[in-house]
Amino acid sequence: MSEKKETPMMAQYRSIRRSLPEEIILFFRLGDFYEMFFDDAVRAANILDITLTKRNEIPMCGVPYHAAASYLEQLIKADAKVAICEQVEDASQAKGVVRREVTRIVTPGTIIDEMRLDDKNNNYISALFQSLDGSLGLTMLDLSTGACWIEEPKELSMITTIMERYQPSECLISEEQVAIFESVIQQSITTCEHWQFEYGNAEDRILRHFNTPSLEGLGLAHSTVSLSALGSLMSYVQFTLHRKLSHLQAIQFKQSEDALFLDETTVTNLELVT
Repeated sequence: MSEKKETPMMAQYRSIRRSLPEEIILFFRLGDFYEMFFDDAVRAANILDITLTKRNEIPMCGVPYHAAASYLEQLIKADAKVAICEQVEDASQAKGVVRREVTRIVTPGTIIDEMRLDDKNNNYISALFQSLDGSLGLTMLDLSTGACWIEEPKELSMITTIMERYQPSECLISEEQVAIFESVIQQSITTCEHWQFEYGNAEDRILRHFNTPSLEGLGLAHSTVSLSALGSLMSYVQFTLHRKLSHLQAIQFKQSEDALFLDETTVTNLELVT
């Protein structure tokens, strides 16, 4: 018997899937459902407790388009990342297989419309970086409100305190610096290539976004390593996650030393918590 020929739709799926990191689950739009195949299907079915089926020996499962938000919420809470692949042309006008593209990638730090956010709490995504001289940079961004600031803590313990206070859902770190930061933060870590944190790239990205010729107009002329963190985060949000930064209208520089950081023992002794 001859092997069954792969359908154009499945060839399209494989092409899109190859363009994504292995850890991302692909929601592939087929009519009124988001379908998942192969390892994505096995993983998603286990997390979501939905039926895993097979067609032509290919594992698959799916969720209704109109109910996708609740399933996304479960996946994100399980620390998964999900790529949303939509049909981007009218099926009636398509010649051959309907064109599909990844329109966004949903991660813990970039939940906006997909989940029912608690209006009382920000949903921050952060980035951390350490320069060659040991200086530390941190940025915090809430995509739903555009709130954004940068800091340059003097020591790693201050980063721990800041992260515990603001509880970002996701933290971006250079793949070469995971060992530096993983022991001082509890958040979900996402890594990217080290060159994304290069100061020149970051400065250019920031200037282009705010359409300004210099950092002085933004009040960031004296910032350094924190801008590397900010630039990498902006790139990650825009180009990796396919998100717009239209809400980002201003950057605040915070002096870490201006804040009073209290350790757990001090907080307990002062009876600040019960």
